[in-house]
Amino acid sequence: MNKTVIIYHYIALYRLPIFQELMKSELVEFTIYSGKDSEIDIKTVNESIAKLSIKEGGLRWKFLDNKWLFKKKFLWQSGLISEILKNKYDSYIFLGSPYHISTWIGASIVRLQRKKVYFWMHGVYTDKIGFVDYIKLFIFYKISNGFFLYGNRSANILNNFKIKSPDNIHVIYNSLDYAKSLKYRADFKIEQIDEYRFNYFNNTKLPVVVFIGRLNYTKRIDMLIEAQSMLKKKFNRNFFNLLVIGDGVEKDNLMSISKNLGLETNVCFLGAIYDEKINSYCLMNADLCVTPGEVGLTAIHSLSYGTPVISHDNLNVQMPEIEALVPGSTGDLYRFDDLQSLAETIEKWLLNNPSKNETVMQRCFDVVDLHYNPHYQASVLNSVLK
Repeated sequence: MNKTVIIYHYIALYRLPIFQELMKSELVEFTIYSGKDSEIDIKTVNESIAKLSIKEGGLRWKFLDNKWLFKKKFLWQSGLISEILKNKYDSYIFLGSPYHISTWIGASIVRLQRKKVYFWMHGVYTDKIGFVDYIKLFIFYKISNGFFLYGNRSANILNNFKIKSPDNIHVIYNSLDYAKSLKYRADFKIEQIDEYRFNYFNNTKLPVVVFIGRLNYTKRIDMLIEAQSMLKKKFNRNFFNLLVIGDGVEKDNLMSISKNLGLETNVCFLGAIYDEKINSYCLMNADLCVTPGEVGLTAIHSLSYGTPVISHDNLNVQMPEIEALVPGSTGDLYRFDDLQSLAETIEKWLLNNPSKNETVMQRCFDVVDLHYNPHYQASVLNSVLK
C-alpha cells in the first residue's frame, strides 16, 4: 500500500470531512503532519481527534511546531525536515505556498530521495502574472512532480505555461461537510418556507436573499444593500428581503446603511451562527445567495442547500469556487464593482425565479454532488497516488 503524508500549516475545521474520508482509504495510507496554531482567525480542528481511532472519526495526525515569521507572512515548520529525513513515505503532499520556507527545503529533499512530491494548492489564477506568480510558476512549482488544484482556471494556466505534463495536473475542487448537508437537505420541505420566513420578516411572500460570511469590506455587502434600495425605488415597493449571517468589523456600518435607506425591516442581521443546522435552514429557505465580493466556499455552502449564488465576474480576483456558478442555472455573475449591474442581475434572477422550486434546487445539488464533495476529492487523490 502506498504511504502518503500530507503536510499542512494547520487543519481548519471545515477541512475535517475530507481528511476523515482519506483516512478510510484502502488504497493509500494517509498521514497528516501539521502545526497547531494559525496566523489568522479561523476555527481549527481540536488536536484531541488524533487520539481517536479511524473508525471513531480520528486522524493519523502528527504535529509540527509552526513558527510564523515577518509579521506572519512566512512559515517555518520545526520538525518537518527531520521527519522527511526518516524516509518513511512513498509520496508527499505539501501546500503549494512559496511562503512556507520549510516546504522549499523539505520538498527538495524528498525529490533527492526519489520520492513523489505533490502540491495541493490554489495555484496561479490570474492572467496578469506578477513577480510572485513568476517565482511560483518557473521556480517553486518546478520542485513538484504534480499538482492537486481547486479549480480548472489555475489548471489551464499551468498547462498554458507548460509547467508540467497535463497528466500531472489534477483538479480536485473543494468541499465542506457533505454528509451533514445531505442530512439537512433531506429534511427540507418547500411548503414550510412561508412559516420559516415569518421568524424574520413580516412579508413572507417577498423573495429572500441571503449573505453568509465575514462582514468585512472586501465582501461588499454595502453594495448588496444599495442594490436592494435601488430595486425598491424602481418598483416602488420592497423587491426582496435580505438575511445577513455573519459578524465582523462592517456590521455596525451595514446596519446604519440599512436604516438610512429605510430598509431596517427588510434587512435582518443574525450575527455569526456556528450551528450548521440553523445555517442550513437559513440557506434552504432563501431564494438566492449574493456575495458581491469574492465568493469562495460560500458558493459551495449555499449550493449544498439548493440555493443559487450571484457574485462578480472578475476571475483575476475571484476564488476557484466561482466555477460552480453556471450563469442562468446555479446562479449568475454581475460586472465587477458595478452597482447597477449587481441590481440588474439580482432583478433578472428573481423575476425569472420568483419563488424557490425543486428544479432550481436540484441543479444546485447536482454541482456539489458531482464534484464539490469529499468523496470526489478522495477518489482523485486515491487514483493518482495508488
